[in-house]
Amino acid sequence: MRRFLVFSVVGLVSLISVAGLAGCYSFSGTTLPSHLHKLVIHPVENQTLEPSLADQITRGLQDGFRQRSNLQQVNEGADVELFGVLTQYSQSPQSTSGDKVTTFRVDILMKVLFVDKIKGDTLYRDEHVPGYGAYAPDNGETETTARQRAVDKLVSVVLDNTVLAW
Repeated sequence: MRRFLVFSVVGLVSLISVAGLAGCYSFSGTTLPSHLHKLVIHPVENQTLEPSLADQITRGLQDGFRQRSNLQQVNEGADVELFGVLTQYSQSPQSTSGDKVTTFRVDILMKVLFVDKIKGDTLYRDEHVPGYGAYAPDNGETETTARQRAVDKLVSVVLDNTVLAW
């Protein structure tokens, strides 16, 4: 019994120590090089037939960088610049039940370039950044629902590969 009590006390002290130290750790959400402070997000160029989609992605990127990085967004004089070109938008059936389509899938594809203007380095380049989202009309969902899901996924991929890639 005494041995159990000693192990319990040691375990409790260890647990309290770890819990206390957990509050001392801070995470800024970014691992970008320390010389980068100002960011320009150029409006996404649209090569698709979906007129508002590029603006939706641009706003998503602006909001995402505001939430997940310490970079100050500016219109000019930036340390780092983000360029994007929306190259593809498609909607296709994803699953069926008999002869009825039950879910559709929206896919978007974008080229991305993230450039360190101070050192002249390309920090991230990808010719095929994907975003996708599905919707089920029987559940009251629409193509707009899937489009927003696709934009959210694409923005997340870009943020993960720019802000957190370092």
